[in-house]
Amino acid sequence: MGKSKKRILNKNTENITPVLKRKTVISNIIKDIRNNSIKEETKNLISLFGITFEELSEAGISYEELSAVKHIIF
Repeated sequence: MGKSKKRILNKNTENITPVLKRKTVISNIIKDIRNNSIKEETKNLISLFGITFEELSEAGISYEELSAVKHIIF
């Protein structure tokens, strides 16, 4: 590979955004629900990934916690 191609490929390596994984997003959503700090970012992540009630309950959130915030989130 030539010098020019290396410079072009390595040009934006500092500005790479972190990769969001579904498991980490679900755990962050559960953490926000349990801390009663549901932010706009949490709502955006739910809609971006299409998180459902079933996925949250399988990940460990209780039905009571989920039913308390379902009108806020969904």
